[in-house]
Amino acid sequence: MRSVRSATGRLLIVHPEPKLSTTLEEALSRRAAVVRRVHTVAEATRALTVEPVFPVVLISAHAGTGRISQLDEQLLDTISAIHRASAESQIILLVSDTVSVETCCRAIECGAGDFLEVSGGRVDEQALSRRIDQAMRRYERAVAAAASLHSHQHFDQAGIVAQSRLMADVLTRASQAAEISDAPVLIYGESGTGKQLLAEMIHRLDPKRGDQPFLTVNCAAITGTLAESAMFGHVKGAYTGATDKRAGYFRAANHGTIFLDEIGELEATLQPKLLRVLQEGLILPVGSDIEEPVDIRVLAASNRRLSDLVEEGSFRLDLYQRLYVISIEIPPLRERPEDIEELVPYFVRKYARQYGRDIAHVDRRVYQFLSTCALEGNVRELENAVRQIVAFKTSGDEILLADIPASLRRQCVKPTRPVVPRELVENACDLIDRGVITLPEFVAECERQVLANAIHRSTRPSADLAEKLGLSRRTLYNKRRRYDL
Repeated sequence: MRSVRSATGRLLIVHPEPKLSTTLEEALSRRAAVVRRVHTVAEATRALTVEPVFPVVLISAHAGTGRISQLDEQLLDTISAIHRASAESQIILLVSDTVSVETCCRAIECGAGDFLEVSGGRVDEQALSRRIDQAMRRYERAVAAAASLHSHQHFDQAGIVAQSRLMADVLTRASQAAEISDAPVLIYGESGTGKQLLAEMIHRLDPKRGDQPFLTVNCAAITGTLAESAMFGHVKGAYTGATDKRAGYFRAANHGTIFLDEIGELEATLQPKLLRVLQEGLILPVGSDIEEPVDIRVLAASNRRLSDLVEEGSFRLDLYQRLYVISIEIPPLRERPEDIEELVPYFVRKYARQYGRDIAHVDRRVYQFLSTCALEGNVRELENAVRQIVAFKTSGDEILLADIPASLRRQCVKPTRPVVPRELVENACDLIDRGVITLPEFVAECERQVLANAIHRSTRPSADLAEKLGLSRRTLYNKRRRYDL
């Protein structure tokens, strides 16, 4: 009889067929104290949200519509749905040895954490045991990360006001990056998301450089003939008017951190010199024949993908590869609306003190309204809006919907949603009723055809096309790759 003491935890397996293979069933029963088996995604998400936690979830590749050697779109949707239902649970995918690396990478993007090959319905029990042990350790780390989120540990360290899981993940990665004192970090994010705050956090938590200088340089402002001198310094007499020696930004931040904001705007003439700093830790001041060593950590930020700039020919590939050691992306505010409920009171308190206002409350409808706004300027635009509200609030102690500036109200009023042709809806319902297609398959096919048509008709850059479609560039890229467009 199986000993519960030797088994580990609770395990959920998503397997559409009525029976497991005898080998797999025996292996699982020896490995887990509780094995719960479900056949559909709905059953799996219900089990993950209603029952006690399942640290490990095994998904058979049969959970999609294809063969075990084919991870189709429905299976990827299955992985995504289960990951959303229980973010800490670790997903192991049961696959055949013919699944491509590219497909496995797509599964990882959806939330899969590991893979186990199953050949002829048989499973290597030792391999299964190792995978489950590793998944349990990842689960324990995920639970610890969730606990630190609940305690606001990372938010306090960063000085960033937020409560969303997305931002907690960003700050966890940033705190890990801070420990690697010499590695460059590339921070992506739209304008106003807080890239400089994140860079300051990384520097502050750096055990080697945290008490050394931190210098911010806006690369878009470093242009013209004096750009090289500003960055790397010059010697006396290097050019007309150079009456004194200048240290330059890199030497001024020696032993500390330099934050290169909008790195994508760095002039082409300065890129090879920055590459030299990253590769060898050496700078050459203007007018000097001798390179000088610097001990410096480089953090960089951009609101555009450097890989896109490399393709356009405006950014060096070798410099991009040197910068792309650790990458962190800050999600836009529209993808984490729950943070608005933390940010608004924070900004209200800040500007109420500044303008001498006595404001104690914010109407719930204000949060609801702001959560529907696009806020293309992200946190910066939200802060400016709250500042304007508080500045003009001359009576009352509560921020009301009527206090929101008219310009912001007009900006956030969404146009009437276009009506979908009735015949398209009827055709879809007919196909679904006859079992020809499922709703997710119909939606995916419509999306594929619309994207294919839009791409064929468009003569605009990808960024413009993405904006027209209401997508981010990254989302458009992922959908093109998903549909092989």
